[in-house]
Amino acid sequence: MLCRLAARRCGDLRLRGAVHCRAISSIADRSLTNLADAGLGARVLFATDEWFATADNLLQPHAPHFDSETFCTQGKVMDGWESRRRRLPGHDWALLRLGLAGSVKRVEIDTAHFTGNQTPAVRVLAACIDAEEGEASRGGGELPETAWLGPPRADLGQRGSCASADEIARARAAVEAKAEWCELVPESRLRAGYVPPELASRRVTHLLVDALPDGGIARMRAWGTVARDFATELDAAAVGSLDLLSALNGARALGCSNRHYGEPSNLLRPGRGERMDHGWETARNPNRPAVLRQDPSSGLVDMPGASEWCVFRLAAVAGGIERLEIDTAHFRGNYPESCLVEVCDAPHAEVQDLLEGAGEWRPLLDELDSSAGRATHARVSIFPDGGIMRVRAFGRAVAPMPE
Repeated sequence: MLCRLAARRCGDLRLRGAVHCRAISSIADRSLTNLADAGLGARVLFATDEWFATADNLLQPHAPHFDSETFCTQGKVMDGWESRRRRLPGHDWALLRLGLAGSVKRVEIDTAHFTGNQTPAVRVLAACIDAEEGEASRGGGELPETAWLGPPRADLGQRGSCASADEIARARAAVEAKAEWCELVPESRLRAGYVPPELASRRVTHLLVDALPDGGIARMRAWGTVARDFATELDAAAVGSLDLLSALNGARALGCSNRHYGEPSNLLRPGRGERMDHGWETARNPNRPAVLRQDPSSGLVDMPGASEWCVFRLAAVAGGIERLEIDTAHFRGNYPESCLVEVCDAPHAEVQDLLEGAGEWRPLLDELDSSAGRATHARVSIFPDGGIMRVRAFGRAVAPMPE
């Protein structure tokens, strides 16, 4: 039995007894994962033209930035992908490999700060290109490296670069021959700052973004659900317990009481973050007592009704949680006084019901061993408020989560 807290904390984070959620209104899209997130392994495989700004910016998790005073040899520095003004037949396009395979429910095309040089229209195609026999996999559930596209552009990802006509022709032929592409987003006219949503359900691994005919796009986000097959992708005997609160394995944030300074989905990301806004931080809780007093029975500050919480869907049905990790890296002076982690077994519960407190929640730290009961969801409560960077829950995956 092991609970790893001390090695990961920046302050005296302590553990509490049970607490109940209070109701909030939920937004369904907040429970989706951006499969086209560079932090989850997404990358650009090919781009026809990166003259003003490189295509890898499309995949950055942070919001687009604009500095009116920053210029370079090519012109204005933009945080996005921007090609030169096309004077030849054709259109610009980029091939993206998703960080994680999954079903894309909503596509977001963000043209923030492109207020006269945005792409007039886009089209997004999708395909499922899995590893073939003999192809190397990067492991960890990430998608495989592939050689089918041919030699990579030597200057891919460099501002002021573009592919030759021969490179473009070879790459497009390889793309069209490799897989059957479905039209995820048909040709759609854009405006400055326009974000068109589209729905899809099939499992995909790659996206082909057509910029029609050229111009700038700030971000490309593919919101969906991760598709993992633990029976075929992982050898439980070889890897031991899994992090069931990792976005890489398919865990999702369903909702929270407060997201003033950061999204709870950040808690599921890989790594430890680089600054406070890479974690989940709430506003100061207005229900705190005017004068704080210690509870003599627990040694903790007595703060009835003063807490914030977030609810997560585990990556798989857990047969037991063996190790818990709470990381408050980068939170100095604004970490919680204490925290509580609870789990419940409610595979078919509605999201809104869970956010309103439904389910038989039990404190996790009372049963950190391999024989503990099943769990499908976790709830993290912090007292009275503050920020945490990551939460990990390692355990045995015994069944896939229901759709």
